[in-house]
Amino acid sequence: MTITGDKAKNIAVAVKRIQEAKQKGCTLAILPECFNGLYEIELFRKNAEVIPSGETSKALSQAAKSNQIYVVGGSIPELCDDKIYNTCTVWNPNGNMIATYRKVYFIRLFS
Repeated sequence: MTITGDKAKNIAVAVKRIQEAKQKGCTLAILPECFNGLYEIELFRKNAEVIPSGETSKALSQAAKSNQIYVVGGSIPELCDDKIYNTCTVWNPNGNMIATYRKVYFIRLFS
């Protein structure tokens, strides 16, 4: 998956890849790290969103549900209490978020 500076386009491509995975018979689709925007630290705050109410989370939930597939959402910049985290979400075939993981950095990159 090629990531661009266009967040909406990246999300649309991710949803398309999830659909393609299901069409090929997969029961699990895994997206890359920071798939909704370029992996540039200075852009993380711009692309950050609240999980699970942000546009990326909503798209992954709907894609999981409509394709009846588990989705590991790579990671996206998460905004929580004015802090930025690099967070992975996991969705079940009903579109419910069943897990999250915040990547741990040795050096605090985001504040």
